Amino acid sequence: MDYYKILNLSKEPFSNSPDPEFFFQSRQHLGCLQKLELSLRLRRGLNVVIGDVGTGKTTLCRQLIRRFARDEEIETHLVLDPTFSSPSEFLITVAEMLEGGKIPDTANDWQVKEVIKQYLFRKGIQEEKTVVLIIDEGQKIPVFCLEILREFLNYETNEYKLLQIVIFAQKEFENTLREHANFADRINLYHLLGPLNFRDTRLMIQFRLQQSQEGTKAAPLFSYPALCAIYRASGGYPRKIVNLCHRSILTMIIQNRRRVGWFLVRSCVKRAVFSGPPKKWRRATAMAFIGLVAVTMAAGLATEKFKMLVPWKPKVQKAAKFGNQALTVNPLQKKVFTGTSKDRAAVQSPETPSQKLSPETKIEESTAAREKAVTESEVQASRQMSHQERDLPLLLGRVTLKRKETLWKLVEKVYGVFKNQHMKSLIRINPSIDDPDHVEIGQSISVPAIPARVKPLPLKAWWVKIGEKDTLEEAIQSLRSYPDDAPPIRLIPYWNNRQGLKFAIVLKRYFLDEASARNQLNSLPPSIASDGRILSLWDKETVFFADPFLGRPA
Repeated sequence: MDYYKILNLSKEPFSNSPDPEFFFQSRQHLGCLQKLELSLRLRRGLNVVIGDVGTGKTTLCRQLIRRFARDEEIETHLVLDPTFSSPSEFLITVAEMLEGGKIPDTANDWQVKEVIKQYLFRKGIQEEKTVVLIIDEGQKIPVFCLEILREFLNYETNEYKLLQIVIFAQKEFENTLREHANFADRINLYHLLGPLNFRDTRLMIQFRLQQSQEGTKAAPLFSYPALCAIYRASGGYPRKIVNLCHRSILTMIIQNRRRVGWFLVRSCVKRAVFSGPPKKWRRATAMAFIGLVAVTMAAGLATEKFKMLVPWKPKVQKAAKFGNQALTVNPLQKKVFTGTSKDRAAVQSPETPSQKLSPETKIEESTAAREKAVTESEVQASRQMSHQERDLPLLLGRVTLKRKETLWKLVEKVYGVFKNQHMKSLIRINPSIDDPDHVEIGQSISVPAIPARVKPLPLKAWWVKIGEKDTLEEAIQSLRSYPDDAPPIRLIPYWNNRQGLKFAIVLKRYFLDEASARNQLNSLPPSIASDGRILSLWDKETVFFADPFLGRPA
């Protein structure tokens, strides 16, 4: 019988294998993951993550691969052990990993490099995919491999690198970077992983126990002093935390106890080969910690006494951070709304203060009379706005997330490309989103209407439109049900005074001549081509929320 079943757990909570389900999103690990994802999506080239043994590099590596597993636009390749004996061995390994086939033994290094280069150009330019090479245990990379990786980074267009490289390495890799400045200069993202603080250590232990629980919530297995002892002994290194928690739970079961305490943890530390902070520093660390606690308590008492001496003063209700600020794309977007009444409250002007005004608010009343004439003139001007200005929407609509859908993919589907400003506006308009990386299935997401900066071509262009929807939810559902083996499609949300808000579904690539577009439409399966037509001219006053000229023409 497995020991964790005695504790009513469904799986082992402190396994030392890098299970993605047990990935605890501490602030530094989540920040590193987000920076890596953004850098890879922007195709910036070389990224390096450095950390001591047991700081969570391998787990972070697996989590990064897991994030891109369902993304058809990104393909990841992993090198677990970069210990290569020769440049030829490394080149052949990379080439076979990319191509998925056997490289002839007669091929020389130049020919293998050509195979890799042609593959990257085909994937990166023709198919518009992002190729990512992830190397774990980067401190083992030989010097000749660094030179080859530097050559790979020379494969680029005017806008981006064709191969994205992520290296996870221990701290000795820093010496390698110092000795090879020509390689270090290529680094776009350099992130240093450190140990966890006490708060994250405690939350990590709780998170692992919660992930292992079966049914109802179990009683806490670690007392607060035990958590302090674990943090002190492990130094905040995740691997040491996991190993010590595992030993402590086993000892608790053997001794027939219900909870892990401070003395039990200390006994496990003494019996194990477990290195924490150096002994000569432990006493000083403990004294510094006690002094910090004393100063904090004294400051807290002083603050409470000060509060009792100062009379209470009511605060003026501040306007919500959202409002016109979240959607700064067009100050004239004030009338049409495609969401619910709850969303309207979130995106319209901030609420007026309560009728019970504070002293500060009363002071502002003195300026109201002087501003009345200006306000009335603005109202008259707003009444004279064109119909287009009044009817431009604030929201594109709402989308109910399905299984394996993320906010990142939703932004890319709607706007055609991922940009940080899109994500920020999406989060502002959805206050229920606490963590952009963790949204629940069935959660309804409001999508803001952010006009795109369209750069028309000097030549005439044609699009193959296979459908058009009136709502964003219907358009996203069409993208979900589209066959995987059919030519890729994309969404172009747009608005004009004649049609209102529409969602065109077109083939991902546009055409520079009508004949090619017509041939592509005729080659589509009947189920797709039945509602298809060739589109060239848009309404003159059309406002696009995704650039129709995005990408390369066919």
